Amino acid sequence: MVKELAERLGKVESIVVESKQVESTPNMERCVQSSASVIEPKGKESLMLGNKVKLCDMEGHPVANAIIMSLDKSKMVMGKSLGEEYYEVVILFAYKPNAPLFVKDNERKTIQDAVGSHIVWFRDFVELDDT
Repeated sequence: MVKELAERLGKVESIVVESKQVESTPNMERCVQSSASVIEPKGKESLMLGNKVKLCDMEGHPVANAIIMSLDKSKMVMGKSLGEEYYEVVILFAYKPNAPLFVKDNERKTIQDAVGSHIVWFRDFVELDDT
């Protein structure tokens, strides 16, 4: 299982390296943002694709490190359309492995269950990772 996760992480990292044509974004002060200003000013959201982010819980505490994989509002992930509410992310590292996911499925209920896989996360609970 560890070898499989390491292979998945390697694949994700190669995707990130390939998609690093984006500019760096100013640091965000809070983890929870209003949906009109999540991470990027309006009109620059597409620059977030491939960026490393922190996923936060309902209290605004970081629970995982992830990469934004899709901003396509019509895309379906975990049975949900991304729409205006979600980003598609892949979790790289769990800060709080037992933290629950916002959207669960049969195999993934906690952050740890989702490491290395694509999930949806509320846009309002995503923060640019400046580390």
